[in-house]
Amino acid sequence: MRPVLGSYHHLAIALSLGLFLVLALALNVASSAPLDTDPFVRTADGISVYLGVMPAAIVRGHPQGHPESTMHGGPPRSSIQRHIVVALFDARTFERIVDAEITATVEGVGHIGRTTKKLEPMDIAGAQTFGGYFPFEGRDRFTIHLDIKTTRQARPTVVEFSYET
Repeated sequence: MRPVLGSYHHLAIALSLGLFLVLALALNVASSAPLDTDPFVRTADGISVYLGVMPAAIVRGHPQGHPESTMHGGPPRSSIQRHIVVALFDARTFERIVDAEITATVEGVGHIGRTTKKLEPMDIAGAQTFGGYFPFEGRDRFTIHLDIKTTRQARPTVVEFSYET
């Protein structure tokens, strides 16, 4: 009878080991999945694009004389205005890209109309970024479309972000 019990014991160990190996393989595959799930980061054509969106009221809160209180002609008074900020980096070297021209288009899914503007270069804490004010009317899901031209590219890089108010 002992050999039969031993066979079941070995079978249970083999099944446990097999299950462990399958789980370990699944965890390894899951952990090697891309971590680029940040909704405010896109990488295309070797450029990592970081997007920030904040209410214009935050910028209005800067004291007079603060550099950000006058950028882009000063913050608009409208409560629907938001300030878009874009930072660009070389995806391989992580070097900041400053020689770019960026055109942004903001369009709400539930609203008719869109706003397109060239983002202006701006300095934030000693680092060059690009920005501008855009209307984000009502509660909606907006598409932020960026056309990015740099001196190192033959054609523009295009990225899109989704943003909800």
